[in-house]
Amino acid sequence: MKTWNVMLVDHDRLFSAALATLIGSGPFRAGNLASSADDALDIIAGGAEPDLIVLALQDGLAEEIAGIRRLRGATQARIVVLADTIADRTLSLSLKAGADAYLNKGMSSESLLRALQLVMLGEVVYPTHVASLLMAAANERPAPPPPSAAPSSDLSKREVQILRCLLAGQSNKAIARNLHITESTVKMHFKNVMRKINAQNRTQAAVWAIQNGLSPLATA
Repeated sequence: MKTWNVMLVDHDRLFSAALATLIGSGPFRAGNLASSADDALDIIAGGAEPDLIVLALQDGLAEEIAGIRRLRGATQARIVVLADTIADRTLSLSLKAGADAYLNKGMSSESLLRALQLVMLGEVVYPTHVASLLMAAANERPAPPPPSAAPSSDLSKREVQILRCLLAGQSNKAIARNLHITESTVKMHFKNVMRKINAQNRTQAAVWAIQNGLSPLATA
């Protein structure tokens, strides 16, 4: 079984120690503990190469978001944000800053381990009600494009469908089954979409889609 090296970032060392013990029961190894994003950056500069960074959000939102952005620029590691509560503003800002997932600290240990594994496999992972929160935030923007219309003339109808399936939390396999195409075709469409909207991962693509008025596509 593949083992991923994890860096835990939280000012609460007791929580970090407990989390390190928890994830140690899965395919993860807590190699580094950091008290802040800046501390994590120092550890990375010192030669640490984490596969995954799990960062607990603190009270200073602006500072925390800036920290996520700096981490994103310093490492290729997947970044997971743990929050005490799920809020549309912190979720949106975290993902825009480069986080790959946004999870609730209150989730069960089994759900957390499963979510972290999905993140390492490149999946977009967030609580099921997050899409509706982001949709509400997007709807507050003036005159968003209608959900049925392509937000950009550069996107084909199929590419818009792909993005809507992504918002529904579907894997490549599920998208292929839902749209009656092959997984390789789904991957090709994703590659084209990422290039057209200048997204670096599925999470950024999902945020872009929501902010441009797209809604999740129900499974057929």
